[in-house]
Amino acid sequence: MSSSETLLWITLALCAATGGSDVYYKKRGQEVTMDCTAIDPKTTRDVEWKQGGVLVIKINIKSGSTSKGSARLTKRARPNGYGLRIPSVEVGDSGDYSCSGFDARGYRITKEHKLHVVSVSVSPSDTVLISTNVTLRCDIGGNSTAPVQWMKPPDDKPHGSPGNTVTLKSVTSADAGKWICQIKDNTVENIEQVINVVGPLISTLEVTALAGGTVHLPCSIPSLNGLSIDEVGWTRNPPTDFQLPTVGKDLQWSKSSSKVKFQPLSTNFTMTLTKLKPSDAGVYVCTLNVSGGILTTQLTLKVEGGSALATEANVERPATVGMWVWVAIAVAGVLLIVLAVVIVLMYHRNRRMRRKVRKLRSMRQPLTNRTYCQCDRPVRQPHPEGKKERPPPLPRYQYDVMNE
Repeated sequence: MSSSETLLWITLALCAATGGSDVYYKKRGQEVTMDCTAIDPKTTRDVEWKQGGVLVIKINIKSGSTSKGSARLTKRARPNGYGLRIPSVEVGDSGDYSCSGFDARGYRITKEHKLHVVSVSVSPSDTVLISTNVTLRCDIGGNSTAPVQWMKPPDDKPHGSPGNTVTLKSVTSADAGKWICQIKDNTVENIEQVINVVGPLISTLEVTALAGGTVHLPCSIPSLNGLSIDEVGWTRNPPTDFQLPTVGKDLQWSKSSSKVKFQPLSTNFTMTLTKLKPSDAGVYVCTLNVSGGILTTQLTLKVEGGSALATEANVERPATVGMWVWVAIAVAGVLLIVLAVVIVLMYHRNRRMRRKVRKLRSMRQPLTNRTYCQCDRPVRQPHPEGKKERPPPLPRYQYDVMNE
């Protein structure tokens, strides 16, 4: 047998003895489980796991007991049957791992594993303001030579040239979401990274209102994704003759006056203007200072009706006229109530008088007998000349009726 054939057989024997090599790519913080299925549990008493030749853990197959080694990750390593489980991998966990035992024929075998811990990062942060620059990095530990390419779902198209770094210029809302660091080794491994893009501010291009009325100037943001607000406020071009609001980190503070009302919420910064004048028209700018970055949006306010020379007194006039109208309505209402009371009292008085008259007529008796026969009439005696006949007194009950 030639020397080349001998070398080939030796290589094949080593490959069979080691049982091949498994390669793992895991993102930092993920879990990895490495198996040792090549050994025979009937002939193997203890399974030894090593990292770079240093014992990590020894597992007794029959009892399940373990003994710790001196490797750095020993405290975090856990047995998984007679496999090895690392709950949360770190960059320093990258390297060569091996498990050793015996096969069914009683020969010692060793199975090799390679672990590459991948670190993905976003600079300056994974939450950024719109229109800023972002750099994505994908660093592979364990001296890997596998090619790297950044991909953007859902199209999964390569972004930029192959390499572990890619820079996004002036990010937009379309750049937000999941990015993939694709590693091509014996298999294709995808490591995900999420980018959050804050902004833009939402407003309208133009708002039209009537002079003397009220208008709402909208300004809001969909989400802050954990960023903190340093300052938010409104300005106008050209500047106004009244003060526009500016609020610091305490968004519960509100500024309300006869002209401006502003009570910002966590994502809504709408401002209200009242008693509009034609001179209030112009370009209004909403500015949001978030974690050192600035977002702005602007809108144009048009005021219709009135004249550019309108004064504050002219704007206040409708309110004054309205007040006098309400006063006149109140006075008229009082007069109507008084008139109704007088009418009711007079009605009841007249009604009582009519009852008295009817009662008096019904109780009055004739003063003489109604005897029309000439023979029965008493002879009227002549009276002396110059004297008038005194009428007979009224009965007592008639006096009582008249005094009621």
